[in-house]
Amino acid sequence: MAKHIQPFHIACFIIAMFVFLLVGCANANSPAATPQPQHIRDANLEQTFEQQLDKINPAAVPIYQKATQAMDSGDNATAEKLYQQVIDLAPTFSAAYRRLGYVEANLKNLDRAEELSRKALDLEPIAYNQTALAMILVRKNTPKDSMDAFNLASAAVKTLPNDDQTNLALLLSAGAVNNLPAVRQADELLLKLEPDNPVVQYFAGILAATDGKWEDAETKLLYSQKLGMPQDAVQHALDGGISRNVLLARLLRWGTVALALWLLGLGILFLLGSFLSRATIQALNNAQPAMDAQVKPEERRIRSIYRVLIAVLSLYFYISIPFVILLLLLVVGGVFYVFLVIGSFPIQLSIILVLMVVASLFAIARALFSRTKDVVPGRLLRRMDAPELWTLVENVARKLGTRPVDAIYVIPGVEIAVNEKGSLLQKLRGAGKRNLLLGMGVLPGLTQGQLAAILAHEYGHFSNRDTAGGDMAYQVFTSLRQMAQRLIQGRAAQIYNPVWLFVVIYQRIFLRVTLGASRLQEVLADRYAAIAYGGQNFIEGLQSVIRQTIAFPLQANYEVHRLFELKQPVNNLYNLPAQESLQGELDKQLDAMTKRPTSQYDSHPSPQDRIAWVERLHIPYSPIQDNPQPALRLFPNPEELQRDMTARIMKNVRK
Repeated sequence: MAKHIQPFHIACFIIAMFVFLLVGCANANSPAATPQPQHIRDANLEQTFEQQLDKINPAAVPIYQKATQAMDSGDNATAEKLYQQVIDLAPTFSAAYRRLGYVEANLKNLDRAEELSRKALDLEPIAYNQTALAMILVRKNTPKDSMDAFNLASAAVKTLPNDDQTNLALLLSAGAVNNLPAVRQADELLLKLEPDNPVVQYFAGILAATDGKWEDAETKLLYSQKLGMPQDAVQHALDGGISRNVLLARLLRWGTVALALWLLGLGILFLLGSFLSRATIQALNNAQPAMDAQVKPEERRIRSIYRVLIAVLSLYFYISIPFVILLLLLVVGGVFYVFLVIGSFPIQLSIILVLMVVASLFAIARALFSRTKDVVPGRLLRRMDAPELWTLVENVARKLGTRPVDAIYVIPGVEIAVNEKGSLLQKLRGAGKRNLLLGMGVLPGLTQGQLAAILAHEYGHFSNRDTAGGDMAYQVFTSLRQMAQRLIQGRAAQIYNPVWLFVVIYQRIFLRVTLGASRLQEVLADRYAAIAYGGQNFIEGLQSVIRQTIAFPLQANYEVHRLFELKQPVNNLYNLPAQESLQGELDKQLDAMTKRPTSQYDSHPSPQDRIAWVERLHIPYSPIQDNPQPALRLFPNPEELQRDMTARIMKNVRK
């Protein structure tokens, strides 16, 4: 059974059929409707016709030659008169009837053209006359005439299988009767016989569109226009869906290429992060013991690579957003397309998918355009509030040869950290506002000498310019975190949601790289602290901080629950007696903390690694570097600060 052509393609075929007669694509047996001065007829075939006429009436031969010249030059009126004279002189010469029929067709006298073509076929039932009548009938464009034309052309092509005009008649009539195999057969042959025929290229374009080869269809149609096909006919075909599908095909292809390159980029960044992490460990293990805190050349190279990689990774996050949105729309659009194909739209699933898209786009928008507010981290401690603490902090800065902090904040937690506020230019010039965050929960158990060593570690970050950049990286990390939170809140954190998968995967890559850089920064800062205040002093301070990081939350949590049950107020969480019931859990967590290996997702190396690297420096102990006085004595009224920090904790607990 013949494969049918879509209605749009039928219309294109009909347009091509009429345009053919306007652009003049006839061969030796079908004259052009427009002047064809370069047209060359088959001399042997012409000689055969003239010899046939000479046998009938030699006097008609020169008239026949002049008529053919007039027809080929586009002078239809002259050709009409001369061919009529030939018929009068040789009434049994079928070629004269056939060619006069072509002339009448060009003059739009289709009934007269059909009459003459039928007369030629009656006189001589040959393939040339079958082709001529088929070309006339196909122009009449009625179902019966089109079918008759197809039958005549099919018969003619059996006799003249390689004749261009005969195959063209088959092509046009097959298109008119909706016979795709015949159209394809004729067009494939004509592409070999007449590759520069605009109608043939036009049909090839329509066939390519029928096969879904949209870009090939566009190429052939535009080429047919270049060869002479009217622009309106070509544009009609392109506007019927070809241009749209070409655009979609190109977007899909280049989108796929871009998506593959994007995924390749993610993979490369992940591998670079893993490689740098291993290179960092190797460089630290290979570092020779030294009594100065200078960054070694290999360490400097790794730091430089980290800075570039983090900058690229931060920028890559924003480049990734369009791809993530595209993936989301493709996945959801693909699901709805499947629904369309199977003819069923599950209402509940459709609603879930729509809500997922809305929630995901909302999460992306809020994460990209929201900015974190710069809030006061804790209680500002002025110089007059703790002059001895300020003196210690400034002495540590002086010893490390760097500018002291501009503000000290006491915070409720157990961390000691520094940051730098200001513009990127201010930070690069060392003019940013330097802040020290001092966790009240970490101070019990620390001596002043140990605190000085811990502060020297923090000042080491300033000396190494660790706080001078990283704003974009911090913003990316914040955006990833906010995106994840909003996806969870919107119930869009699903394995089939490309946005959620991106957040999970990119966060792992981002953390692997940024935390690898952070671990290197921490080790180099440890070196500053150990050289300035002694390796043993720093190690003991580090161990005290680690212990308090575990002990304070355990004890505070126990006390809050106990006093809530007793309905008693919580006044001070920082001066609690040791609870024997917590000792086992404390020892267990402390042992796990101190013995665990460093993970790719640790911001600091494991305690055992940090201690081992400090011990490799072989820094001798000096009593001058130590001050055994409790760190809390640096505060004139530590109890008041502890009650204030307790109140802040309880405020958050009540929330």
